[in-house]
Amino acid sequence: MTTPQDDRLSYIVNAPSFDPNSGGTIFLHELCHALNSLGETAYLWPMAPIFPQGLRTRIATFLNPPKYQRDQTLNTPMADKSMLSSDNVIMIYPEIVPGNPTGARNIVRWLLYKPGDQHPYSFTDNELFFRVFEKADMPELTGGADDLFLWKVNRSYRNENRAERKGCSYIVRKGHKKNRIPETEHPDAIDIEGMSHEEINAVFNQCEVFYSYDEATMYSQFAAICGCLSVIVPGEHRDRAEWARNHELGEFGVAYGQDPGEIAHAKATRDDLIALLKRKEEAGLETVRRFIETTQAHFGKP
Repeated sequence: MTTPQDDRLSYIVNAPSFDPNSGGTIFLHELCHALNSLGETAYLWPMAPIFPQGLRTRIATFLNPPKYQRDQTLNTPMADKSMLSSDNVIMIYPEIVPGNPTGARNIVRWLLYKPGDQHPYSFTDNELFFRVFEKADMPELTGGADDLFLWKVNRSYRNENRAERKGCSYIVRKGHKKNRIPETEHPDAIDIEGMSHEEINAVFNQCEVFYSYDEATMYSQFAAICGCLSVIVPGEHRDRAEWARNHELGEFGVAYGQDPGEIAHAKATRDDLIALLKRKEEAGLETVRRFIETTQAHFGKP
């Protein structure tokens, strides 16, 4: 457990229970860990369900509340309820949390995805905004949010250099509105949704191609790390250049569509992607350092 410093504001990250398959959840827990690692005082507070629940579900949850999961390798202590509305605490909400359910005095809104694209949003007055990438921002609302990201390469993914690969795998997620391509409709195509990272690593090492309808998921990069040809099913952007401008990791190792030039680019730049990911890890920590400076100055005592 970290100890608050008298002249510093502490942080509470409002996050769902840890889920190794949810990029947004990983970001939130990793942010708490990074803040503590950099000498700040940070805690987690459980995020309430964002979807309406029926009476039966509410009763079952009340009688048998699920255990809140944390990654035991991370420094993520739990906040006490008495801290929530303190003047000395900065509450960090992701964009999907409506309003200010904890009654916090100082609010940071971290845009992990563009508000309203997947879920309705409801922000309060005088919030300080940060974004995980440019596409998540709403400048007309935020005034232009500062960057805050934590690229962390999951160590489950590795290239096993298998001699033969065959078939394909895919994921849909935020690409659910796109028309399906024939390759992923084949009965042998493997949908990786719901698998563990270890299971997905095995799939990526056996398949020749991975198709992602979701243009922002890290699984595209994980597939490339494993030596699997990684292909984005296009639709949200005009071309690779526009897509790459809106995605921090879009420059290397992944094909935007199935044009032969794109396939060749993905194969030729796979090693560049791995090097980029390592640089991004350090760059992410630098955004956390700037986040600390900005929030302490904005919400701190004059």
